[in-house]
Amino acid sequence: MKPEVRALIKQAGLCRSTVEQVAAMLPDGDLELDRWIAEAIQENDSVGAHAVIFAALNQGRPVDARHLSGLAKLSGGGYLAVIALRVHGEMPEFLLEGLRNTAIDHIAYATALLAIAVWCDERRRGDYPADLIPLARALARRVQDQIEVDAYLLEVAARTKDSVLHTLIREHYPKGSDAKWEKVVAEARKIAQQAIDWARGPLLAVLPEEPLQPGNAGATVRRAVSRTGRNDPCPCGSGKKYKHCCYDKDRERLQQSSEVAGLTRAELAADPERHLTRAALEKKSTADLIAMDAAAIPRHLLTDYFFRLSLVDLDRAAANLEKLGYEEDLEDAWFITMFHAVRAGRKDIGDRMMALRRPFGLKEEDLRLSQRLLLARDEPSKWVRLVEEAARNGLKTENADGLMDLAFSVAMSDQSALGLILYRGVLPFVPPDKVKSTYEDIVLPVRERLNMPADDPLKEYLDNRSVDADLALQEAEAKFEAKRREVRALRESIEQLQKDLARRESAPAREPSAPQAQTPENEQMIRELRTKVKLLESDLKERHNERNELERRLERMQARAENLAEQEQAGRSRNPEADMEEELMLPEEAESQHPLRLIEFPRNFQERLKEFPRQAARGALVILGRLAAGDAAAFGGAKRLKSAPTVVRQRVGIDFRLLFRLLPDRIQVIDLIPRQDLERKIKTIK
Repeated sequence: MKPEVRALIKQAGLCRSTVEQVAAMLPDGDLELDRWIAEAIQENDSVGAHAVIFAALNQGRPVDARHLSGLAKLSGGGYLAVIALRVHGEMPEFLLEGLRNTAIDHIAYATALLAIAVWCDERRRGDYPADLIPLARALARRVQDQIEVDAYLLEVAARTKDSVLHTLIREHYPKGSDAKWEKVVAEARKIAQQAIDWARGPLLAVLPEEPLQPGNAGATVRRAVSRTGRNDPCPCGSGKKYKHCCYDKDRERLQQSSEVAGLTRAELAADPERHLTRAALEKKSTADLIAMDAAAIPRHLLTDYFFRLSLVDLDRAAANLEKLGYEEDLEDAWFITMFHAVRAGRKDIGDRMMALRRPFGLKEEDLRLSQRLLLARDEPSKWVRLVEEAARNGLKTENADGLMDLAFSVAMSDQSALGLILYRGVLPFVPPDKVKSTYEDIVLPVRERLNMPADDPLKEYLDNRSVDADLALQEAEAKFEAKRREVRALRESIEQLQKDLARRESAPAREPSAPQAQTPENEQMIRELRTKVKLLESDLKERHNERNELERRLERMQARAENLAEQEQAGRSRNPEADMEEELMLPEEAESQHPLRLIEFPRNFQERLKEFPRQAARGALVILGRLAAGDAAAFGGAKRLKSAPTVVRQRVGIDFRLLFRLLPDRIQVIDLIPRQDLERKIKTIK
């Protein structure tokens, strides 16, 4: 690109007048024009690339579709769709490549997908790329609060006749009736058609009259000059009054104030890294992130910077890490970049990241399995050996986390279908609270990428896995509560009848002067009351027995549910650590009736709880409450220590242990500890 064209674009910004001026300066040859565009994209010059492309299209000059793969990370505001519908060549494949390799605004992403569907309808008779529907479905799952995204995706669903995508968007509006939903769909298609018409309208109409001001949208503007009174001495030290010295110059400077006090927008743009904050970093555009000098960014912001940069430009993230050189405070940035390399299947990036840390002692066996599989991508025998070793280790330990890591690693590799098979074997052993997120975040995207059927029998199984047990437990609880109410009502009836009977039987004793009070009718009523009391007492005994039986059944079901939950968390397995722990315990005592007890906490126990995850602390208090209430099911799994029989150990989830003394009238809490500290704690107790 000619220096004078660069200077014009840099000074004037992207607007209609700039594009018109650039159009008059374009080279005559199409090959040279193509080189200008490629050069601007390669240099990550967003404004320059858009100015030249718009100028070329406005002049009817050809723009090759291949530029879309690089332009995607620099474009936004709907410009990508405007350009995509006008380029020459196989637009869908190049645009999809660009969308896969970067992260852009959700609305711009949805607009790009819609542009692909429109282009294929018109030029390929509805023959859509294989990735179009998976990407649209993934976007529908990620974004649920943007009307424009829903509108554009509904249009894509209608054009491609994809019922799954339509259903996903329908779930964003669960409270609406079918009639209202039809109105939503009709209105959404109108919005989508308006967007298509806008993108295909007069080209220069999509550009602003004046260039958009640089800086972060919505940022608070700070004064570029300090506040000084007109009659105060001028801050420059001239000795003159401010109004007779620098006032006019500062007024002009004040108009260029930026979000950083004391700097104009131009000064901030020339050195943005030195004044960067976390809030400002979150608002930076893709082009701004790519253009930044990583070496000038404050060290405490580098992790956040690489997290965003690796999403939009993985190559630039790797290059910037190599430029900085590895240091300990960059470990998180390195891991983030490596993680995205795994997700993108970029072995070249993985090799570069490994080379960066190898001089610091990092070995391949120290890496996560997913990272090792990425590096072994071109060595089939090594790849299979790594998977086999991980599978053997997983089967030996029955560790659910290890097996999940194996399934994830394979699913993120070239052997995605094998990864799905592994997930089918592992998910039933994953804690229920993690199943949904794991399935939706990993399994579903992989299935859609492989163009698998929408109906997955595994999902139905996982959804219903705990339903039967939950329903049975709820039914038992409901029956027990109903029976308890019956028993209470019968007892109250008996007590009332006994009072009535006692009053009638004692009536003659209180009125000796009226022997005629004991009439045959009164005697008959007393006999009937006595009979009714006996019948009710018999009925009460029967109901009481039924209630006790229901209570025992409920306790067994609760214990079984808790046991199943613990087994699920532990991967339905035992490991060497668990076996060693059991050797420190006495056999579990037979079930017995437990009295009510008060809880006696050690000093500073509340502060101690703050050291643990909130879930563990809450679980410990819940268990203590049930133990204190005499809940028999809460004593399941509680065992006394061999070395200190007065001390009882109870599990709190998989990773924590509660130690306490069980006294006749109270529970004396000793401590809550991590599982791995149990043996050391026992020695101190002993």
